[in-house]
Amino acid sequence: MSATTARYSIARVRCHWRPIIMVGAAALLLGVFWFASRYPQLFSKASHVGEALPSMAYSSQLMTVAADAPWWLRILAATVNWLDSMKIGMTFGVLFGALLHTVLRYYPLKIGKNLYLNSLKGALVGVPGGVCANCAVPVACGVTRGNGRVEVALGFLFSSPNFNPVVVMMTFMALPLAMSIAKYAILLAVILFVVPSLIRWLERDKPLPVFLAIDEGAACAIKPPPPEDCQEPFLAVFCELARDFGKHVWMLLKPTITLMLLASVVSATLLVVIPWESLLSEVTPLRMAFASLISTFMPVPIALDVMFAAQLQQQGVPAGYVMMFAITLGVYSIIPSVYLWREVSKPLAVSLFVFFLVLGWVLGLVF
Repeated sequence: MSATTARYSIARVRCHWRPIIMVGAAALLLGVFWFASRYPQLFSKASHVGEALPSMAYSSQLMTVAADAPWWLRILAATVNWLDSMKIGMTFGVLFGALLHTVLRYYPLKIGKNLYLNSLKGALVGVPGGVCANCAVPVACGVTRGNGRVEVALGFLFSSPNFNPVVVMMTFMALPLAMSIAKYAILLAVILFVVPSLIRWLERDKPLPVFLAIDEGAACAIKPPPPEDCQEPFLAVFCELARDFGKHVWMLLKPTITLMLLASVVSATLLVVIPWESLLSEVTPLRMAFASLISTFMPVPIALDVMFAAQLQQQGVPAGYVMMFAITLGVYSIIPSVYLWREVSKPLAVSLFVFFLVLGWVLGLVF
């Protein structure tokens, strides 16, 4: 390479400040989350599989109370502990979702019309993600608000908490082989067939009315390509991206905080008022249906489904309940349901919730 060519190549870097800054921000965010928090936490959870959990909704306690404490105090403690267990994952979800929204504002997602392939693409991106179904909601929201496809967002949402390599390893180590194979065969079918087929059916007449955050005006419009003269200074580009990123963080943070607080109180109340030992003492169709409803509703951190199911198995709880919790707890919850209800499609939100409720009930009775 000649000196002239080298100088030309270096000069052309100024034409690509935006992708350089965005890639750098993504690498920094993912690196800090994965290596400073998520994977050390997952390996720690893997080493404690089978041990007693303080609750089906969290694996550690910031606030502890006596078992005979007043009901309101136990609900308060459960609320605080649930919020504490979610704080890192949800923070990452909001930041990464805002970054995706910013990226898609400048570089709209070019994706084909094959819904089945789109869902698979979203799932492949979600495999290393390592966020629970609840913390994946801001990421999915960033995709759909940035003009991305719903099936891509749902592929990510179902893949990230379940097909993470550490979680897969935990599942096959902690649960019977038949349960593990059944769980992952069904989840693959959900991602590759159920989600895209359901969306295709709902879009048979017209596209889903996905919320695109147009109420924010120009802040959410697709940006034109950068000028070709490469004269934009780095600081101006950086400040522009920082402003956009900050707006998108705030757009995601407002509903996330509200939803987190409501979900924490409702979940904590269910944990305290439901007599779990009595409920899980024997398998009946009615009890299984009620337990599947609560499990599908309950928002829990990543890998808690495996840890709780393994704990129930060691305690001698009927195998049907073990399988039911393994396939419903943490796979879906009320938080993704609210996101789909508000921003994508009410029938889609209800259909997926009912699907997992019935799936858990059927598998619980079969096993």
